[in-house]
Amino acid sequence: MSTSHLQICFWCFLLFVNVGISTSLPLERDALLDVKSHLEDPQNYLINWDQSHSPCEFYGVTCDKISGEVTGVSLSNVSLSGTISASFSVLSQLRTLDLSANSISGIIPGALTNCTNLQVLNLSMNSLAGQLPDLSSLLLKLQVLDLSTNSFSGPFPVWVSKLSGLTELGLGENNFDEGDVPESIGLLKNLTWLFLGQCNLRGEIPASVFDLDSLGTLDFSRNQMTGVFPKAISNLRNLWKIELYQNNLSGEIPPEIAQLTLLSEFDVSQNKLSGVLPREIVRLKKLKVFHIYMNNFHGELPEGLGDLQFLESFSTYANQFSGKFPANLGRFSPLNAIDISENFFSGEFPKFLCQNKKLQFLLALTNNFSGEFPSSYSSCKTLERFRVSQNQFSGSIPNGMWRLPNAVIIDVADNGFVGGISSDIGISATLNQLLVQNNNFSSKLPMELGNLSQLQKLDASNNRFSGQIPAEIGNLKQLSYLNLEHNTLEESIPAELGLCNSLIDLNLAENSLSGKIADTLGSLLVLNSLNLSHNMISGEIPEGLQSLKLSYVDFSHNNLSGPISPQFLMVAGDDAFSENSDLCVNDTSEGWRQSVTSLPSCQWTDNHHNFSRRRLFAVLIMVSSLVVLLSSLACLRYENNRLEVFNRKRDTESGDDSDSKWVVESFHPPEVIPSAALPVPRVT
Repeated sequence: MSTSHLQICFWCFLLFVNVGISTSLPLERDALLDVKSHLEDPQNYLINWDQSHSPCEFYGVTCDKISGEVTGVSLSNVSLSGTISASFSVLSQLRTLDLSANSISGIIPGALTNCTNLQVLNLSMNSLAGQLPDLSSLLLKLQVLDLSTNSFSGPFPVWVSKLSGLTELGLGENNFDEGDVPESIGLLKNLTWLFLGQCNLRGEIPASVFDLDSLGTLDFSRNQMTGVFPKAISNLRNLWKIELYQNNLSGEIPPEIAQLTLLSEFDVSQNKLSGVLPREIVRLKKLKVFHIYMNNFHGELPEGLGDLQFLESFSTYANQFSGKFPANLGRFSPLNAIDISENFFSGEFPKFLCQNKKLQFLLALTNNFSGEFPSSYSSCKTLERFRVSQNQFSGSIPNGMWRLPNAVIIDVADNGFVGGISSDIGISATLNQLLVQNNNFSSKLPMELGNLSQLQKLDASNNRFSGQIPAEIGNLKQLSYLNLEHNTLEESIPAELGLCNSLIDLNLAENSLSGKIADTLGSLLVLNSLNLSHNMISGEIPEGLQSLKLSYVDFSHNNLSGPISPQFLMVAGDDAFSENSDLCVNDTSEGWRQSVTSLPSCQWTDNHHNFSRRRLFAVLIMVSSLVVLLSSLACLRYENNRLEVFNRKRDTESGDDSDSKWVVESFHPPEVIPSAALPVPRVT
């Protein structure tokens, strides 16, 4: 072929391409502008979708480099809402349509099947609804179909089994009618990703699924799957993720599971599985996530689990495991979270869970661990949730454990810990809950508790804390629950507690508190429960406190006095005020008082007090009169004696005793004259 002939062919080709471009560009531009008109775009990602731009310049649009036709529209996670336009069907060369992670609603238009070159259709994580149209007749080139996390309804789309080219299928998290998994799913031999979680599936996993030997992810979680855990799952040698949690699977985990050497994530929690974990499971060297919580497993955990080098999350809570915990777990792996609560593990607590300083969640409550808590956790500053309550620990909490700058909860309750709460607790500024109840803690509560501005719950009950309640607790504006019951706290309740305006439950019972109840407690407007019983508190109950809308009150066994309103008595009940010194009820009806309470009426008490005061005054007058009378008699006797001595001396000096008889008889018994202040002798 001559050179001139080749040039003619080349120019003809260019002319053909240009004609194609010139005719397709306006059609595709108009189609995409119609797509835009059906969408709300609050972030203005589609601002350049207009007549002045080529479709290939539109945000999220890709085109063929030669023909210029639109081949892809990717608008994932750009805050779009609205509906899907049927105009997508105009884009005949469209290969990728990704509108995932938006808020698009409505239905999938059936016209979408005209996009016969479509290979990727991802509409996941939207609000699409309705029954799925059959896309299998024309979309034969589909490789990725992800419609998960929407609100599709109707029958499960069995037609997906006809899309033999699929490598990824996601239909999970929809509201399909309850039904079995179609056996025909096993026809999708190229599947590497299968997500059918939470879409109302029931029955057993079809045996055909275990012939999908390219499968990497198998997810039937959150359904009603039944039957024995499938031994045939070990055929899927490319599996790296198994998600079967929250179903009704039973039986044991077979030793053959160890053949899945690529397995990284294994979650079969919340089933009815039982038995002992096979020791072969330690061969799964690539495990990162191992969740088997809320089943009926028992026995000891294989010691070899401590040798795993990639483990990040480990959860066995709510089973019946016992014996010693694998000592080296976490020593060689970047462990981030562990929950071994509600089992029967015993012996010393493992030391290396935070060896690599990545641990955020340490949950080991309700076991039988004993001894001292390891000091190796003193430097575990990454902890966010630290819970080891309901064990048999003893000794002191390592000092560093109070100094957790990222902690949301510290829970060491129901153990035998001694010592006190370190002043370092003030560094745990993000703390939401501090639970230390039912231990043997002593010393004073640190004033640094007032630095915990995010604290909502503080329970230090049933310990031996002493000293004053720190006034700094009044800084805790988020505090809703404060329980210091059954300690040896002294002195008065700090008035600053009235500044805790979120407080709902306040319990200071069974201490040695004294003084008066501060009026500021009447400012706790959302307070619902108040227990100040078994203390030595005196004075009156503030009127503001009595006016609060409380559902539970106990002031019993104190030294309180003064009036109680009938309304407050009705809420609290008679027992709430028992064993106090001088409380009374303000009421207008004697019959009402007798029918409701044994407390006296304040009116009767006032009359009784007035009578007592009058009687006391009369007694004082009588006693005073008697004292004056006795003093007068004493003075009279003294005067008589002095006069007699004087007369005898005079007679002796004169030597004349002829009138001595007169001297003796010249005095008669004195007469008391009531009107006289001082009676005088009368000489005859």
